[in-house]
Amino acid sequence: MCHHYDQTVNLFRQTGEYIGRIEYELWVLGFAYDGSRRVDYLASLEDVGISQQLNAEIGYLTLTMTGCQTTNVTCSGAASRSDNIPDWFEVPHMASISVTSPNDTGTSPYQTVDLLAQFEVLVEYRDGRTAPYSEAKSKNSIRFDSARTALGNGKYHGTVFTDYLPTLELSMRTGSDHLQEARHVRDALQYPGRTFPSHIAKNVPGASAERPLHRLMDSTLRGRNHNASVDICEDVWGPDYTTGGLQCDEYPFQSTYEGSWTSTIGEGASDTDEWHGSARPIDGSHNQQGGTHLANFYGANRLLDRDSFLVNVLT
Repeated sequence: MCHHYDQTVNLFRQTGEYIGRIEYELWVLGFAYDGSRRVDYLASLEDVGISQQLNAEIGYLTLTMTGCQTTNVTCSGAASRSDNIPDWFEVPHMASISVTSPNDTGTSPYQTVDLLAQFEVLVEYRDGRTAPYSEAKSKNSIRFDSARTALGNGKYHGTVFTDYLPTLELSMRTGSDHLQEARHVRDALQYPGRTFPSHIAKNVPGASAERPLHRLMDSTLRGRNHNASVDICEDVWGPDYTTGGLQCDEYPFQSTYEGSWTSTIGEGASDTDEWHGSARPIDGSHNQQGGTHLANFYGANRLLDRDSFLVNVLT
């Protein structure tokens, strides 16, 4: 995780008179560790400056990390630093801060611990007459979990930045082992008129942050999604659509809440005719390789139930 802010703070007397400004760049880097419930932070205030008519020795910046005083979370390292402008200019970084959560603690079923960590900056001109200024500038949400086998190909324990939206990449390029899967997804997202069920208002999700997909982990609901999609394949291509080793592929995937049953009948619709998705027979091996690719993606990004993600097709 990387956050960067270029900030100018105007300074005013307590009577409202403008006297000058203080400038700085805030950098916050967060590092999660593969297979560990841990995040390390490195924060710095760089290129700190003050108006020439003001005294830099009494211009102070205080950088503080907040959010660690919660159940099942421990922070080590100094969570705050306060220095004047010459000292920040000479040494712009804070000491590293390590945030950890014990394995197998938190809320069931995946022993999750949610944390909102943020860095706050307090700007002061310590002449006894100037109003201070403070603001929380770097906010990021963290989730620790011990999902174990629920992630399939993921690690038992881990950490994610939940304000990051991961993207599944499928490939239509030469040599792709899931080319037909990728082409199907491309058509659903970019050419929905080529797909079934057919309706004028079809607008398939997954390509933008405004309409992401959400992972579905309930096996019963995933089965209902797949069965509803098979019904679409049979209705359009007939009961023998599997001839030649074809399988019914679906997008959005059966393992998402945007699937054919959960997003229509599961939401109270009478059938799947208005589904914003597509079911199509494709080569069975491409379908299976696409499924493996998706499972690996879920595991690598520690996506749990209702976690969001995007899809992109490489052409």
